[in-house]
Amino acid sequence: MKKLFLLLAIGLFGNLFAQDFSDEIFHKIYADVNPATSELLVQDSVYFPKDFPTETVFELNAALKISAVKNGEVTLIKLVRTNENVGMDHDNDTEKLEVAKYLLEIKDISKPVVFEYSGKIDSPIEQSEENYQRGFSQSPGIICEKGVYLAGSTYWIPTFKKKLFGFDLHAELPQGWSSVSQGERKISNGKKYWHSPEPQEEAFLIAAKFTEYSKDVGAVKAMAFLRTPDEALANKYLETTAQYLEMYRNLLGAYPYKKFALVENFWETGYGMPSFTLLGEKIIRFPFILHSSYPHELLHNWWGNSVYVDFSGGNWCEGITAYIADHLIKEQRGAGADYRRSTLQRFTDYVNPQNDFPPSKFESRYDGASEAIGYGKTLMMWHMLRQMVGDENFVKSFRKFYRDFKFKFASFEDIKNSFEAVTGKDLDWFFNQWVKRKGAPKLALQNVQMKKSPSGYAVQFKLKQTQKEEPFILDVPVVLFTENNFVKKICRLDAREKTFEIKSENEPVKIAVDPQFDVMRRLSPEEIPPALTKAFGSERVFCVIPRKSKFTNEYKRIAESWLKNKKGEIVYDDEPKGLPIGTTVWVFGFENNFVSVVNKELAKYNSKIEQDS
Repeated sequence: MKKLFLLLAIGLFGNLFAQDFSDEIFHKIYADVNPATSELLVQDSVYFPKDFPTETVFELNAALKISAVKNGEVTLIKLVRTNENVGMDHDNDTEKLEVAKYLLEIKDISKPVVFEYSGKIDSPIEQSEENYQRGFSQSPGIICEKGVYLAGSTYWIPTFKKKLFGFDLHAELPQGWSSVSQGERKISNGKKYWHSPEPQEEAFLIAAKFTEYSKDVGAVKAMAFLRTPDEALANKYLETTAQYLEMYRNLLGAYPYKKFALVENFWETGYGMPSFTLLGEKIIRFPFILHSSYPHELLHNWWGNSVYVDFSGGNWCEGITAYIADHLIKEQRGAGADYRRSTLQRFTDYVNPQNDFPPSKFESRYDGASEAIGYGKTLMMWHMLRQMVGDENFVKSFRKFYRDFKFKFASFEDIKNSFEAVTGKDLDWFFNQWVKRKGAPKLALQNVQMKKSPSGYAVQFKLKQTQKEEPFILDVPVVLFTENNFVKKICRLDAREKTFEIKSENEPVKIAVDPQFDVMRRLSPEEIPPALTKAFGSERVFCVIPRKSKFTNEYKRIAESWLKNKKGEIVYDDEPKGLPIGTTVWVFGFENNFVSVVNKELAKYNSKIEQDS
C-alpha cells in the first residue's frame, strides 16, 4: 500500500492539479483494497468548484484515520453516530443502519485537496428483524474475502452533504479480482479504472472474483459480472438489458450513462445504482426477475439515479418506477387491471388509521403499509393522472421532466410543473389531494333505477364516498353492460355523494363501478380474493398450533416470528373451545383440530384441505 502512495506522489500530482472542474466537486480516488484483512487505503484528490465556500464541513467513516492532507487544513469537529443514508440508500428495503463517522472541517480549498487515509471496513451483514415481509439483509459497508461493498452509507470518501460530485476511481485489488462502479470503464497506463463525470450523490466500489460478459447496445455497453461463470445466464440478462434500454429510450429519452451492468452480490440484495444493479445470487436465477425486478432497477437510472429525489417533499420515484416498469409490463401482457387490483388490495389490507401517512412523508419502505403507500398509492396516482391527461401528454410531461432535471434534485412539485406546462391544466388540487393527504376513498353504489323510453334505456344511480375522511375529487369509471356490448362513463364525483345517469340503446344487464380498478380507493370485500396480505396486515393475530404433530416446534417458531411486531397469542389446538371473531386466525398443520372449521370457510370457494394437500 505504501508503494501505491509513493507512486502517486511522484508521478501523478502534476496531471491531477492541471484539470479544472468548475461546476461540481470532482474526486480522483485511488483505493488499495485488501479483502483478507478488510483494510482500505485511499488517496482522494478533491477538486472544488470556483464558487465553493472556503470553509466547509465533510464526513468520513470513523474507522478511517487520516494520515496526511495536502493543500488544506482539516480540524475535527466531533464524532457522531448516524443512520441517515445517502442517495437512493434511502430505499434499501430495510431499516437504516447506524454508522460512526467523523464530522470534520476543511479550510483553504483554493487548490485541490489531497486526502490520504486508511482503516478497516467490516460492518457485518445483518438480517432485518423488523420487517418479516422482506427477506433482504444489509450492511453499510464491508470488505471481506467474499467481496467488497462500499457505498454512500459507508462514508468511505470525504462526503460533502447534499453536494453532487463526479469522480474517477482506480482500485488496486488482489489478482483475479475486478471492480464495478458508476460510469464508464477506461484504461490508463495499462490499468482499468471507472470514470463517472456525471454528477452523483455517492460513489460505489463493488469488487469480487467476477467473470465478465458484455454486449454493445448502440452507444451503451450492456455488462454482466457473475461470481460463478454462466454464459447462458449472462446472455439472458444482456439481451433483456438491450430490450428494455430501447423501450425506455423511446419512452423517456436517452439513457443517461455509458453502461448498464448486472452485478452478482455475495448476499441477497435488490439494489439499483447509477449504471448498474446489485442483485443476490439466488435472485438473479429466478426466471421471473428478468421481466419484473430487473427492468425496475434499470428504469431507476432515469428515476432516482439521474433525476435525484428531493426527499424533503417525499419519494416520488418509487411509484413512477413501479408504474412504468412493473405495471407497464403487466399492462402490455393484458394484466394491467389485475396488477392494479393487487396494488389496491395491499393498501386495503395493510394500511389503517394508525399506520397511514401521506406520500409527501414517504422516504423508503420498511413494512407492508409503507410499501402500499409509497409504491402502491403513488403508482395509482400516476395511473389516474395518465387517465386524466391522456397517454400522449403523460409521456410528453415525463420526458420534459427528465430533460429539465437530469442530474438535479427534483420533487413532486417539479413533476406537477412539468405536467402543467405540457397540458395547460391547473393540477394543484390533484397533487395536493394525492401527495399531501393520507387515506383513500371507499365507494358505494346506491339507488340504481332503470327507465325505458322509445329511444332506449336510462340508468340512474348514486355514487357515495363512505370513508370517514373528507371526500376526494374522483373521476370514477362506471360501465353499463348489455348482452353484447357496454357503455362507459367517467363520473366526476366531487362531493360526498352524487347522482348520475347513463343512457344505452340496448337493455342493460349489469352496472359496474370502476371495474378495471383505475381509481385509488379501498376495495370492498366482494372485490378482494382471499390473500395472505389480509392476515399479514391485521393488527392482532391468534395462532393455533397442533399439539400432536412431529412439526409442532417448527410451527411454534414460525408463529413466534410472525408475532414479533404484532399483538396476539399462540395456543395449542386442544385449548380453545372455538376460534375468536374479529381477529386474524392462523391455523397451522393438517393435524390441527380446527381444520374442519377452515374447510367450512374454504367450501365457499370450492376448495378444501385434505391430509396432504
